[in-house]
Amino acid sequence: MESLLLTEADLGASYTQNPSSEADDGQYDDIAVDGCPALEELGKNSRQMQFVSKAEAGYRYQSGAEFGEEIYSDSPATLSRKLRDVASAYTSCSSYTMTSGSTPIDVKVTEPDTPDLGEEQFGYTLTMSPADQPQQSQVLKSLAVRKGNVAVMLVGAPALVDRHIATAVGRLDNE
Repeated sequence: MESLLLTEADLGASYTQNPSSEADDGQYDDIAVDGCPALEELGKNSRQMQFVSKAEAGYRYQSGAEFGEEIYSDSPATLSRKLRDVASAYTSCSSYTMTSGSTPIDVKVTEPDTPDLGEEQFGYTLTMSPADQPQQSQVLKSLAVRKGNVAVMLVGAPALVDRHIATAVGRLDNE
């Protein structure tokens, strides 16, 4: 699966790739969601959202903007169902509060246009603002595309996700 990940050659000289560890080290144990029942339920059932195989990497543009890539392999029906469940949970609420440690973060959700790639596409955009500093918002875009028994998901800076999704989907043809 790692061979399907984007490479620096795909991205250009202005990027660096940082392969990610797939170990669950508990880094998200202090995050809670309030005000969106579908996301709360998704969090409780996160173990059920695993796929047969997965590869992931992170990328940083020279400006400091980042995005992550995940490649999943499973049956087409399983990929479709699980990706749809995730996208539906995120887009079921237009806003909610996420708490990281003791810091409340206001989250607004929008559904972006998805590219006409692959057999299925899913997406959502999150605008996250610390409740006490709303001027310090961060925007993350998530796009997932399924082709047969493989799917790619890019998450990060919206411009980078938009710029590289077609290349990432094109690499799935190597499977």
